[in-house]
Amino acid sequence: QYRVSFSSLLIFAYLLLFSRDTLRINVRDLWYLVVLGALGMGGVQVTYLFAISKIKVAMAILLQYLAPFFVAIYSYLFFKEKMDRWKVLSIFLAFAGCFFVVEVYSVSFFSLDKKGIIAGLLSAGFFSFYSLLGERLMRKYNPWTVLFYSFVFAALLFNIILPPKNIFLWRTEFRWWFTVIYIISFGTVIPFGFYFIGIEHLRATRASIVATLEPISAGILSYTILGEALTPWQIFGGLLVITAIIIIQFRKEIDPEAPAYKKKSCPIQVKE
Repeated sequence: QYRVSFSSLLIFAYLLLFSRDTLRINVRDLWYLVVLGALGMGGVQVTYLFAISKIKVAMAILLQYLAPFFVAIYSYLFFKEKMDRWKVLSIFLAFAGCFFVVEVYSVSFFSLDKKGIIAGLLSAGFFSFYSLLGERLMRKYNPWTVLFYSFVFAALLFNIILPPKNIFLWRTEFRWWFTVIYIISFGTVIPFGFYFIGIEHLRATRASIVATLEPISAGILSYTILGEALTPWQIFGGLLVITAIIIIQFRKEIDPEAPAYKKKSCPIQVKE
C-alpha cells in the first residue's frame, strides 16, 4: 500500500514537471489501465507477499520466476511470437539458475503450505499478465505513462480495501522519510520503470528472462555490503542465469514487434 501509493505520487510529480504530455491517455484505453493496475500490479503485490508469509522466501521467489515460462507460452499461442530453441534454452537456464541461487534444494517442497505454493504460482501468473498487457499498452503509450497509471489504480484498490488511517499522517523522523524515499525510488519506481523500458525494446519474454538477474544482484550486494558468503551452488546458479541472458541477447537486436518499433495511433486492441 505504501509502495504503490507513494510511487504513484512520485511519478506524477516528475511527469507533471518534466513531461506533462505523457499523462494524457485516450479514455477508451482507461479500462485496460485499470485492469493492469488493479489486477496486474495489485495481484502481484498481494499474492507474492501472501506467499512469503506462508512459505520460505526462497521458494516464493522461485515460484514467481516461473513467469518467463508463462509469458513465453502465452506470447507463442496468442501473440504468435516465434519460439526458437535458444529462447527455450534461456528460459530453462534462467529458472535453473534461480533454483540454485535461492537454495530451493534445501527446502522440503512437500512440507510447504499449499496455500503459499498456490499464491506463489498466482504471483507468477499475475506478473506474466502485467508484463504482457503492459507490452500491448506500450505500443501506444510511453512506459512511464503505463507505469504511472498501473500504480494509481493499484493504490486506489488497496486504499479502498484498507482505508489509509495513518499512511499520510505527517512524520518528522528523518530515518522514516529516508527509508520511505529509498524504498519508493530504488526499490519500486526505478526497477519497475527499467523493466517496462526493457519490455518496450525487447518484448515481455526477453525482458522477463533478463529480470531473473534480480536474485543474482541481491546475492552480490549481500556479499559485498553485508559480508554474506556465497556457496558454490549459488555461484553456479548465477553463472546459469548470466549464460541465459547472454544467449537470449544473441538474437537480433531489433524485434519489429517490440512496442518501441510498433507504436500505434489507434485504440489498444488486446487479443483474447
